[in-house]
Amino acid sequence: MPTIADSIQDTKRLLNSNTRAELDLIKVGIGHSDTQFILTHEADGVRAGSYISVSHGNTAPETMYVTKRNGANVYVMRGMDGSTAQTWGADSMIEVEPRFTGHQIYQAVKQAIYALPENLFAISTVSVDFATSEQAKTVTFSDGFYNIVSATRTARDSEDRLLKFNCKVQEYNGAYKLIRQEGIEKAVTVQVTYSHPFVTGTLDLDTDLVSIVKMKSEMTDIPPLGAGAILMLAEESTRLDLHAAGDSRGDGAVNPGDRSRYSLILQAQYDRRVSQEARRLMAKYGLRTDASVGATFPTTLRGH
Repeated sequence: MPTIADSIQDTKRLLNSNTRAELDLIKVGIGHSDTQFILTHEADGVRAGSYISVSHGNTAPETMYVTKRNGANVYVMRGMDGSTAQTWGADSMIEVEPRFTGHQIYQAVKQAIYALPENLFAISTVSVDFATSEQAKTVTFSDGFYNIVSATRTARDSEDRLLKFNCKVQEYNGAYKLIRQEGIEKAVTVQVTYSHPFVTGTLDLDTDLVSIVKMKSEMTDIPPLGAGAILMLAEESTRLDLHAAGDSRGDGAVNPGDRSRYSLILQAQYDRRVSQEARRLMAKYGLRTDASVGATFPTTLRGH
């Protein structure tokens, strides 16, 4: 299933096109406080004054600044650009002067996930047992709660089928209760399908967007589009700094506003995909407010 690391790779493809950074590897592993390491292939681009992005496996990327180079020996300042100094094993990947560092893309992907609009939401199911005389049961919604989208109960007899269950949710001092709005009958088990926020407490590189964040698999292309728009718009600011122009390609090779226009293209695609997935959720689960459409059960959260 797609992970945060996969979203980072998708974002790179959106931003870099056919542009490729020079690559190398760390030959011998280093600790988080070491300021010197040995190159495996002695890439020419690793020189004093250059920035490098280091990554390996599920360790968060680190940005380093090269202060000195002596053959294969490289001396660096660690944890640059807000990244965290990590312990890196042998064969950790080095990207030399990448257009966007791994840390920048990682942060942009997380920001895009945090900023997903509320017309996109996660769906989960909880099972609740009601005794014959019980009208309310305390329910734990471990990932939060927006609305009930459906509720069904077990059959009352062998001739009965699963039926819609009339219920509502109320909040009492941070605790949720599922309240039965039907007449007293035999004990039943209720399957409640409900919407809730995406689960964003931990967004490590190996965090699964479907099983952990609870995104639908169809939505997983949306965070890279949001991250790409964020990063591309920020890159336009380099035109304001004459010292930002590289040796191989002057800023004149890119027409003024081209970066901003591409950022807007990415943003438009992001908005289109959000709209598509919001309509898909609406078609499958219905509107999340009972004021807009009729329902056989209340769908709004009521406080107390």
